[in-house]
Amino acid sequence: MLEVLTPQAATNPALRQVRYGLGGDMRVTRAVDGGLSLADASGEELLQASPAVMWDSSISTPTPGLQERVASPEDTGQAGTGTEVPVPSDLVSTAQRPGVLAASAPVEVAVSGSDLTLTPDPNMMAASPAAFPLFIDPAFSKLRSKWAYASSNGENNDTSSARVGLSPESGARYRSFFSFDTSAMSDTTVLTAKVLMKLDHSSSCEPTWVHLYRTGSWTASSGNRLAWSSYPLGSSATWLDSWEGNANEAGGCGSQQQNSDAVFEGGTLLQDVQAQVGSSNSYWVGLCACNQEDEWESAQDRWKKFFTDRTYLVATFDVKPNPPVGLAFTTTTDCYRQCASPAVLRSFTPTLRAQVQDRFGGVLGTAFEIRTSASLTGTIAVSSTTMPFASVTTVGNATGVATSKVPAGSLVAGVTYYWHATSMDEAGLWSGWGSWYSFTIDNTPPTVSNVTSTQYPFKSWGATPGTAGTFAFTAAGAAEYTWDIDGGSATTTTSASATYTPATDMVHTLHVKAKDSAGNTSSTYDYQFWVSPVPNAYSHWTFDETDPAKTAADTGSGFSARNPGTLTGGAHFVPGYLKNALHVSGAVGDGAVTSGPVLDTTKSFTVMAWVRPGSLSARPLQTFLTQDGSWMSRFQLQYRQDANGGRGGWCFTLSSADATGASKTISCAGQNVGIPTNGEWAHVAGRYDRVTGKMRVYVMGDPNSCAGEVTEATAPPSWSATAPFRIGHDFSGDIDDVRAYQRVLSDSEICQQASQ
Repeated sequence: MLEVLTPQAATNPALRQVRYGLGGDMRVTRAVDGGLSLADASGEELLQASPAVMWDSSISTPTPGLQERVASPEDTGQAGTGTEVPVPSDLVSTAQRPGVLAASAPVEVAVSGSDLTLTPDPNMMAASPAAFPLFIDPAFSKLRSKWAYASSNGENNDTSSARVGLSPESGARYRSFFSFDTSAMSDTTVLTAKVLMKLDHSSSCEPTWVHLYRTGSWTASSGNRLAWSSYPLGSSATWLDSWEGNANEAGGCGSQQQNSDAVFEGGTLLQDVQAQVGSSNSYWVGLCACNQEDEWESAQDRWKKFFTDRTYLVATFDVKPNPPVGLAFTTTTDCYRQCASPAVLRSFTPTLRAQVQDRFGGVLGTAFEIRTSASLTGTIAVSSTTMPFASVTTVGNATGVATSKVPAGSLVAGVTYYWHATSMDEAGLWSGWGSWYSFTIDNTPPTVSNVTSTQYPFKSWGATPGTAGTFAFTAAGAAEYTWDIDGGSATTTTSASATYTPATDMVHTLHVKAKDSAGNTSSTYDYQFWVSPVPNAYSHWTFDETDPAKTAADTGSGFSARNPGTLTGGAHFVPGYLKNALHVSGAVGDGAVTSGPVLDTTKSFTVMAWVRPGSLSARPLQTFLTQDGSWMSRFQLQYRQDANGGRGGWCFTLSSADATGASKTISCAGQNVGIPTNGEWAHVAGRYDRVTGKMRVYVMGDPNSCAGEVTEATAPPSWSATAPFRIGHDFSGDIDDVRAYQRVLSDSEICQQASQ
């Protein structure tokens, strides 16, 4: 039922066509008379709807056009008598029925796909204010499931009419019985109920009574005869209601009397329907001319015939909403980590949230309540009348979310509170209280009291760059920590410690803040630590020896022992870039080799050398610095003919593992500066930074300006190469001033070495 309250509402364009969504698997068609028919998949009609209709609230006698409400003396400006005359109830239109004098009009109905469309009468929508509210009714009615009859003498009769009273043809008394399928009303609350019948004929020309009773169940097929004594009515049955009326279209009453609508309703019928639908899927009634004292059934003037296919049980029923289900508090303003019951909040005015649901959808009003214990006898902290009432509209069986914000000044910190909610639908049915949910308020932020580190003590010289340090946090009640170094990118962790590997030396500061489960945040704790400079540990081979010496001295420092290189194959000393240089022929194994590893290849390192190719065409791949593993070299400083699009270049290569077939990462330069050329010196350096995970190759062609090329790539994972350090290997040409550093040299430091 759609109620249009005011003329202003009637002008809303949405009312020109009113659309209702149709769901389920029923087939809906429009009947010839403008009503609707609902059938199942087999085509059996289960529901009928009479043509849609609308009516107004006018109470005047009929006049041409739309009817007007009769104005009171006060409305018309006439002098009143001082006595207010109440309007009779049968003149007042309601959503259930029009008033006796109300104007009505048909409503056009159309079915298209999943839409039911009603087109209200435009003239009635334009009625004067006195005619409002208007009522637009697309009413569906459920036809009786089946009917039967009983005759006092056991005679059979045709099934064209449902007969009641004393038959003038045979003298037998008749009763008619009807059953309705009420399975859809099981476990519901019945709000209204009435039985509608259509009277076809009466013996009397004046209204006479007929009574409706509730009977026991029967199993006969529709239209069959029941045994008279098996289904007694009158004083032996439950009386529901009575109705008086007459209908005689034959003209024997002096005028043609139209068919009459018999309506049985009232509190007794409503209560009985409610009681029966809770225990049965059918509702059984019997119609009799007899009253509750078993009188009048043999009175000839009470003989009546009703249509068998125009009997309906019309009921409005509802189910109470589901009890609300509590939802977690929002992290935006109320909580942080522990947002579900038992929740820990930081706000004194949190928003309670609950999932609400009604099988039939519609507007749900939800009330919230907070107590100091999970009991209806517990002390009320915030009453349901103090908490804002939440209204949520849902569609069908879909869920909605009801919210209510706790008023300021209602709660205190440190107390455990319990809340629950209950929902009410438009019919006034309450769901009952839902489950209890608890929360406490904690508005005290944690305090970071200390930070400690073994590797990097507070304001003391600690480990060198590239050494991972663990910083332990001390804070009571903290759920997580956020920290950064020197104001850089912040890291959030639930661990009470952080691991950080400094990339540079000297002074650094760790900033840390703690946050508790409610979201309260501490002030920042500053922890200063000093990173010791890396010792300048390196090996340096100048090759300034003279033939026939077969050992290249290591003139570097910082390592625990020197790493001289033994010349192998045909390698020998020749005039070089600075003084002497190492000349290698290009044969595999021709060069200088140390007795063991020089560098810890799991850490950062830098290698470099001056090289002068003798024959770039001798082989496409020529390595002049490398440190081997069991199967692979960890690094190679080399010439590659396939670099720079096949033009050749100087490359720094790192392998990913000490295994045959392990992948390699190759970074090459020498495309524009220090281009590999036979007989031309170039300074080539390779750098691996364990902290950043990057590798670089440097090529310097001009020692006076440091002009050169630098190429960077992401390095593969580190591993330890424990075999000797090799110089030459399979390079063809001269090599001078070879250096191997156990640290990352800066660009300027590499330039400085190349400028010597």
